[in-house]
Amino acid sequence: MVDEPEPQGRKWIIRIFRRVTSGGQYIPEIDGLRFIAIVSVMVYHIGVMTIIHVSNHAYPAFRVLHLFRRMLFHGDRGVAIFFAISGFVLGIPFARAYLLGAQKVSIKQYFLRRLTRLEPPYVLSQLIRLFPVMAARGLTFMLILPHFIAGLFYVHMIIYHTAPVVQIVGWSLEIEIQFYLLVPLIAPLFFRESALIRRCLLLGFLFLYGAVLLRIADGTIPFPPGSDAPLTTFLNATIIFWIRYFVAGFVVADLYLTVMPKLQNHWIWDALSAACWFLVFAIGKAAWNFWGPFILILAFFGAFKGVQLVRFFRFSLVGIVGGMCYSIYLTHSLALQGFYNIYMRVSPNIRGILPRLIIAEIFILPALVAVGAVFFLLIERPCMDRRWPNRLAAWCGRRFGRLPSSASGNLATGE
Repeated sequence: MVDEPEPQGRKWIIRIFRRVTSGGQYIPEIDGLRFIAIVSVMVYHIGVMTIIHVSNHAYPAFRVLHLFRRMLFHGDRGVAIFFAISGFVLGIPFARAYLLGAQKVSIKQYFLRRLTRLEPPYVLSQLIRLFPVMAARGLTFMLILPHFIAGLFYVHMIIYHTAPVVQIVGWSLEIEIQFYLLVPLIAPLFFRESALIRRCLLLGFLFLYGAVLLRIADGTIPFPPGSDAPLTTFLNATIIFWIRYFVAGFVVADLYLTVMPKLQNHWIWDALSAACWFLVFAIGKAAWNFWGPFILILAFFGAFKGVQLVRFFRFSLVGIVGGMCYSIYLTHSLALQGFYNIYMRVSPNIRGILPRLIIAEIFILPALVAVGAVFFLLIERPCMDRRWPNRLAAWCGRRFGRLPSSASGNLATGE
């Protein structure tokens, strides 16, 4: 199996919104998986906002509706899906190098690319949220400043043991950064080994880790010893709790390069993957903590080797929304506050949480995507061009005077 090239000659709307890939190669199913992740997160947050605004929290009487509501409120598992996608995306260049003899990954380029690609949208989103959050929470600038700085450096969870004050969804990005730092160290440990050894290591790690998490999931173990804080509070703030989902992405990267090219697309993978996607949002917390990574591995497999599911994950609109997931993720919580207040003013007086929730999802989801799309076009997509630091330096040179020769190197590549 080879990566598809970037689509050419499509409609202008697709060309404008299509994500720019750094290597010139595009795996459409990845953006399809991102679509599932970002939509589930938005659905979950709209549900939480509905709970806040509606006093009737009673569960539906019918079991089918009860299950539907339960699945909606498991949308926070979209974050775990994002982590598995990151494991795949970040792991596959190392897997290609060690398993297929491709060019080795430049560690300098690895970190520089993430700095130029991810940091500008993140920093700007923090600045956009700073004063609205300060006003909403009644905080002075000096009180919110330490939280702002901690969020900028991805250490808010570690320092304060709570979600970031300014960018509340930034907690998952803090976990992502920890994984970025670990990948160059742990990828060679797995992908240098033979197929049998590396898969036993990866799957064995997931089994043992899941068993350990089940033992401490009740939160009765204090950390530090003698304190009142449960160990799970510390683990949730670090890669320690979440690494199993990234490792699941490593497994998929291995299978994508070595096993999937030998298999034909078949409806059996559709059926297996569809069942796994149902389980992602249907099973309880304890079962998810243990079986979640394995379920995601099989669900991802069907995204690549199914028949109907492949068509879904490659559908243009699905790929566009999935490709904008970072922008949507950064902007959706602030936008949700505004849109939900409008929704509460104009929506009819509907009794029952489930009908109000469904109507809110229908009206607010597209609005959140639209806000994310604007941020994507103006901020994130330009940063996807690895040459943007050079172009910015050239513009500054024209605007403020010629740059010294020492600054004329390739800033995007560090040369």
